[in-house]
Amino acid sequence: MRWFFWSVFLLTLIFSECLKAEDRTTILVGASSVDITPKTPVMMGGYASRSKPHEGVRSPIFTRALYIEDDVQGKLLWTESDLIGFEPEDVIEIQKILSEKTGVPTERIVISATHNHSGPATAEICSPKETEYLYQTLIPCMLQASEQAIETAEKCQMIVVEGHSELTHDRRNDPVPGDGAAPNPDKAKAVVDYRVPAVAFKRLDGSMKALLLLYAMHPTSWGDQLIGSEWPGSTANAVRETFGETTEPFIVQGAAGNLGSPCRQADPEEMKRWGRELVASVADLIRSAEPLQKPRFAVRTTHIQIEYERFSADEIHQQADNMRAQFANRPDLIQYTFDPWEQNTRNHLENGTGYFVNAPITAIAFGNHVFVTTPFETFSHLNVFIAKKVDFPVHVVGYTNGVLNYFPSIDAIEQGGYEPQAYIWYRRFPMKSGALEKLAEDLVPLLTETFSASKQ
Repeated sequence: MRWFFWSVFLLTLIFSECLKAEDRTTILVGASSVDITPKTPVMMGGYASRSKPHEGVRSPIFTRALYIEDDVQGKLLWTESDLIGFEPEDVIEIQKILSEKTGVPTERIVISATHNHSGPATAEICSPKETEYLYQTLIPCMLQASEQAIETAEKCQMIVVEGHSELTHDRRNDPVPGDGAAPNPDKAKAVVDYRVPAVAFKRLDGSMKALLLLYAMHPTSWGDQLIGSEWPGSTANAVRETFGETTEPFIVQGAAGNLGSPCRQADPEEMKRWGRELVASVADLIRSAEPLQKPRFAVRTTHIQIEYERFSADEIHQQADNMRAQFANRPDLIQYTFDPWEQNTRNHLENGTGYFVNAPITAIAFGNHVFVTTPFETFSHLNVFIAKKVDFPVHVVGYTNGVLNYFPSIDAIEQGGYEPQAYIWYRRFPMKSGALEKLAEDLVPLLTETFSASKQ
């Protein structure tokens, strides 16, 4: 009898240790996607040339949710949508709604956009915001995707790899046909991020649960009046082609403020090729890699103060008048962009506000890689600046928790060109010269803390 009890005790202990060993090698992951293609005509975001609602659908667009839960590091709910971006005040409302319904703390809810230029206008960029679409269609779909991701979460193993693709290019210093004149059309001066980081989550049966893939490249190859998901959509399709229909793709936009696509008029087959190329750059690496024995994961959030330039009242009025004269045949742009820009900036000048923004920043560690989100059209230079300050891979994510402005480097501001001057379209002051370089320094403590926390 004593032998029997000792045998049961030992078997129970061994079984318990096996469960613990499994728990140390897995992480709880859920993912889902919901179609957000508008059913009625809406204004589209991304191009000043558009003066009327969309006229059809080239391909459906989606909102996607990725849910991760770890006993030590807690929860993360990350949504990504095939849209131009979001206004900061709408992000706060979306986070509040999702938090109330899912129980995930607002500071652990990340709202990203692929910066798709062929979707509804969900931010005040070149077009009036489609508020009804945002609140009646999009947010309910975001909630649906989030709840489905949480409900279907299961234990997964994590694989982290980094591929390479030269699809993207510095549209300012290495222009392709259709980009127009660049300040320095010299490839030697280009700053490009060719990295394709990917985080694969595999079920215990070996099948792929979800794949997070990041690439930095403006989705600006469809400028017509048709709704479509651009290269992020074709990449999502390629993920399922490659790893199976039960794989949820999660395609994330990088620091693409200065980075453009290979051409300005890609046909659907060319767009499919881009997506397949991006997935192929990581597919074999994923297949050959062993899952992390400890799926390192951590999340840290903060706000970092970033400074804007200052204009005088005369400078504000002169710039607004210049834009009104340039677009005299577009009263819609004058009404929705140039007049509000002048009014907003004059108000800031008079009450001394608007020269700083407390930018929401979230750092997320997967293995040895850290993804850091920014609410800007961040230039790829930020990755270069950060790489000089830390000894682990960091990948800047743009268009997250709002989209505030183009955020160029000092040399890009000195070059001039469209991006440093595009602040009027965002109805804000331009970023202060040197602010991007300062952000790199300010990010180091957060990045280091997040990287260290993932080892716990």
